[in-house]
Amino acid sequence: MRIELAAPQSFRQMLAEHLGRSDLPAISGITIDSRLVQPGDLFVPIVGRRVDGHDLAGAAVRSGAVAVMVEREIEPLPKAVVIPVASNVKELGALAKIWRAKYDLPLVAITGSNGKTTTKNLIVEVLARRLTVLGTDRSYNGTIGLPLTILRTGPDTELIVVELGSNQPGEIAYLADIARPQLALITNISETHLQFFHTLDGVAQEKLALFQALPADGVALVNRDDPRVAAMETVARRLTYSLSQPADVRGRYRESVQGAELSIDRLPKIRMSQPGRHLAQNILAAVAVGLEMGVAPQQIKEAIEGFSIPSGRGEVIRHDGITLIDDSYNANLASTLAGLQTLMRLPARGRRIVVFGDMLELGPISEEHHRQVGLSAVEHGVDELFCYGPQSRAAFCAAQSAGLAVHHYTDKGELSAALGQVITAGDVVYVKGSRGMAMETIIDAVFSG
Repeated sequence: MRIELAAPQSFRQMLAEHLGRSDLPAISGITIDSRLVQPGDLFVPIVGRRVDGHDLAGAAVRSGAVAVMVEREIEPLPKAVVIPVASNVKELGALAKIWRAKYDLPLVAITGSNGKTTTKNLIVEVLARRLTVLGTDRSYNGTIGLPLTILRTGPDTELIVVELGSNQPGEIAYLADIARPQLALITNISETHLQFFHTLDGVAQEKLALFQALPADGVALVNRDDPRVAAMETVARRLTYSLSQPADVRGRYRESVQGAELSIDRLPKIRMSQPGRHLAQNILAAVAVGLEMGVAPQQIKEAIEGFSIPSGRGEVIRHDGITLIDDSYNANLASTLAGLQTLMRLPARGRRIVVFGDMLELGPISEEHHRQVGLSAVEHGVDELFCYGPQSRAAFCAAQSAGLAVHHYTDKGELSAALGQVITAGDVVYVKGSRGMAMETIIDAVFSG
């Protein structure tokens, strides 16, 4: 990841004051990836599981980095200023917190178990109709990505939209302290990262930290369709939205052979680019934010109808007569079951085929959740199921016992070859799996020809 600084002189002054140093060069950007270094960059090496970025500091300087932040001793770098700190990740957070305080701007923060990135992108699209918006790139929502997003703020920025992710207790509170949101939205609560949060209540408690970070004059966007979100307390004003309950912003989702549409009080009817009640929830949240921020109803409709679903998050693609639902970016039980419902709603002249990879970080309930996916595939009437990964074997066994045509693979190449041989025009193929399973590589292998 690399960012271009919007106010490099102000950043240099802030950094010098923070560090108590007078020898800092002009810095035009910040990068954590030595391959992305541009002349004038500050290189911030990250210690990863397989690679320690400190070992690439020399390469970064040769590519033009003028300063390197380090948390351990490295080789001498005569052509760059070395900035020793206790922790590079924590230092990025500290710098972002200082930088955020320099700009008295509204900030919208989004978290939740599912739909964060799509909802964030929808909100950016809607608010950009009225304001100059800085939004999180891709899903850079963690302890590195969020600080770097904040550090992109500049004098032309009118509003910031950030996504907050967490897989460890306390991370949402930490990130919210940096971001200082005025508007906060929690999309939903489901059983994600249970290896770390243990229970659904543990997940809810972690997400609640975002509402708790709001000031008394802030706004909490509350999804009344999720009982755990609806029950959360906050000192901020509550603005509710729902597809099924009385709410400040009430939506009605409808599917027909002509497509999917969303009717919302005070807005023209919105035609959705693809079906899915979960997508309708994301759109409704973006509408609520847009109305709160004063975007005109017609502008909201135009922004949403012109929106493209991010790659890997339920995107519907037609390829040689085959309909592909690329939902490969990530997976848990709730999002997988929602995806199966979308699969069954799409018209199919041929078969409905599911390619399912492991759902990771589920802890002790992993086997049961994978088993439920296998049974749900049977109940929904899926024609064929392809499973990949050791944990998905529970889905394979459950589906096989119920009589479904199901296959299990531990090799992606073998699965891709088998899938390529059986799919034909008229089929609808749904691909789902956790980020660590990289299920998009199966899509590339089968559909890139």
